[in-house]
Amino acid sequence: MRILRSFAVAILLLCVAACGSRLSQENFDKIHEGMSQKEVREILGEPVDASGASLLGLSSGEAVWKDEKTTITVHFLNDKVVTKRMSRTDKQGPPAKDEGRS
Repeated sequence: MRILRSFAVAILLLCVAACGSRLSQENFDKIHEGMSQKEVREILGEPVDASGASLLGLSSGEAVWKDEKTTITVHFLNDKVVTKRMSRTDKQGPPAKDEGRS
């Protein structure tokens, strides 16, 4: 019984670690201009913040994904990616680098 419990805890820890790894350079690089919001969410998961507006048939929006060290911001125009930005912070100081736009 003790071995089974240890195994279950190990699996749970692996799942938690895998969930946190979505905000990676590899996933950021998968996002490209013209992708839909749905496609981006399939890569990064649900954003922690999203906003949008619509005017004269055009819609624009922004979605933000964050964890302890990484922030990814994606801007959409008519449901398609137009720009993206990734920044990483060091827990002891200000942002370490800005990855720029696509």
